[in-house]
Amino acid sequence: MSKISRFFQIFFTIFLGLLIAASGFSAWYWYVRLPQREGEIRLPQLSALVTIAYDERGVPHIQAQNEIDAYRALGYVHAQDRLFQMEMARRLARGELSEILGDKLLATDKLFRTLGINERAIAMAAQLDSQQPATQALLAYLDGVNHYQATHPAPLEFGILGIPQRPFTSQDTFAVTGYLAYSFGMAFRTDPLFSTIRDKLGAEYLEIFDSRSNEVAHPLSLLSQKSTSTSDIPSISNISNISNISSIPHFFDIADIADIANMVGLPMMEGSNAWVVSGQRSASGKPLLAGDPHIAFSTPAIWYEAHISTPDYQLYGHYQPLNPMALLGHNSEFGWSLTMFEND
Repeated sequence: MSKISRFFQIFFTIFLGLLIAASGFSAWYWYVRLPQREGEIRLPQLSALVTIAYDERGVPHIQAQNEIDAYRALGYVHAQDRLFQMEMARRLARGELSEILGDKLLATDKLFRTLGINERAIAMAAQLDSQQPATQALLAYLDGVNHYQATHPAPLEFGILGIPQRPFTSQDTFAVTGYLAYSFGMAFRTDPLFSTIRDKLGAEYLEIFDSRSNEVAHPLSLLSQKSTSTSDIPSISNISNISNISSIPHFFDIADIADIANMVGLPMMEGSNAWVVSGQRSASGKPLLAGDPHIAFSTPAIWYEAHISTPDYQLYGHYQPLNPMALLGHNSEFGWSLTMFEND
């Protein structure tokens, strides 16, 4: 065998070994971050055995001996499936996205800090009554979330973005709830724009937005259209030529907020409807409730579906990041849904 052939044989062997090692490391790195669907896990704070069974759609069915253990287990499984989503939700609500995503998120951070969501969250967390069942459920849930984070490798996204891990708190839960409230508050985004139109062009320019007209589905949808009037109200497109239009705070731009929300995997929670049919009009004699939250599709979904069961407690619900209270769901007695109005 020539020296050249020998060299290439050694080189190929080394290259193949490195490739196998790299593939093995990549597989291990990915495997240890996958959600655990079987086996046993020890949570130090559990008072009794909890069993979790996943159905064919990946929904966890949690059976516990008491509600506190059930909510602690809920926090654990929610975190193993959605920890990165939880991190992004609290950073958006608290105005901390630019710390990991750069200056382009600075305007968004300024918005949420200006709204005072975080300050309100701090005040609400300080007022929690530890004797209330809802507080105990929240703290147990967060304990489950934090136990998972402390005992498992961080999701891949944490390493890519250089996100430091830190415990989740009730303050974070209230802040994310504040983001939900902001998403429902259309006036935060429409009032500054309408005020500028009135001040720069005159009150008559707002007549086209008369809410009494059935022809107007949504004020913002008309901003890129022309007025149907031929004389009284010039083209709405002229709004873009208003002097000092920059006086409208840039961070109130609804399109910007929607884009940012989609970027971090948290679609805008904007609009919905719900309706109920009386039992007098149903075949079963029972009332029927339908809830239709208009939250855009995302992967992972904003909702987390789970079933909690104890000897005297049943709840099948849909949860949002860091919130152990099912905003949509039902128990053995009744069901509930969530909707909003585009009001102040």
